[in-house]
Amino acid sequence: TLVDCDTISQSNINRQLIALHSTLGKYKADVMKDRILDINPDCRVRAINDLYNEENKEKFFDTRYTYIADCIDLVSSKLSLIQNALERNIAIISALGTGNKLDASAFQVSDISKTSGCPLARILRKELRSRGIVHHKVVFSPEEPLEPLQFEAPPPGRRSIPASVSFVPSSAGLLLAGAIIRDIAGV
Repeated sequence: TLVDCDTISQSNINRQLIALHSTLGKYKADVMKDRILDINPDCRVRAINDLYNEENKEKFFDTRYTYIADCIDLVSSKLSLIQNALERNIAIISALGTGNKLDASAFQVSDISKTSGCPLARILRKELRSRGIVHHKVVFSPEEPLEPLQFEAPPPGRRSIPASVSFVPSSAGLLLAGAIIRDIAGV
């Protein structure tokens, strides 16, 4: 199951495999589904073009999952997904902040309680603790984020727009996928 409410935009082309001029404006989950099926037509893939949040969570938990890869940017949705996965005994790993970072080799798989240098980890750690969740597997980087130049006004509710280079989010994604595969394989 692939979940994403976003459509592919010009700013995604530098860092997302599915982002091409030919896919601009299309839903990311639909394009990724098509790519997966083009690689292996026998895969069972469901695309949901929606935003996961606490209000509509049951729509997403209508299937039994083995493992969830959490790559949500919105803290409230991330917290809800983690808590609901744990309550349902579904393994979950969360990707933390990749924006404003340049050292792809600094990313690591760790427990949220052992993170440092990541503003998202700091917020998530505090909020999870308030919900009684002390341990949670994450991919994070201790690299302090850089302050990017702002070429446009941030959307309402945000102080800035994080910068992203092609090799950083993909490195974190590979670590996340590797951790899931190792966990499922029991190695």
